Amino acid sequence: MESSTPSEGREYELTQRILKLWERYKPLCLERLSVIEEARTAASSTTLDDEVRGKAESAAHKLAGVLGSIGLPEGSKIASDIEAILQPGDTLAPGQLLRLSELVANLRSQLTRGPTAHDDSSETH
Repeated sequence: MESSTPSEGREYELTQRILKLWERYKPLCLERLSVIEEARTAASSTTLDDEVRGKAESAAHKLAGVLGSIGLPEGSKIASDIEAILQPGDTLAPGQLLRLSELVANLRSQLTRGPTAHDDSSETH
């Protein structure tokens, strides 16, 4: 007698596929996070130039897409919030810099944790 149902088997297979995707994309995700962290550092210590800002915005956009696809919807939301802050425009206000720092720390936490733990969109941002 089998101890698992067909749906449990499919869920296990899906989880394994997500974990394989995560292992494949994790280095790229961390690289994109580094680009965002460099922009945050530049914005905090100097003026954030358009090139650095654009690269970080693009990295956040790409992260938002991939993280949602590999079982990290909260990470995807955080990356989208970062992307919104990094839209071209005026110099970031102190409140935006603080929010950007918080979001980057939360995103790093999401990427460190990976998709193995349950993602809860009610977590604090």
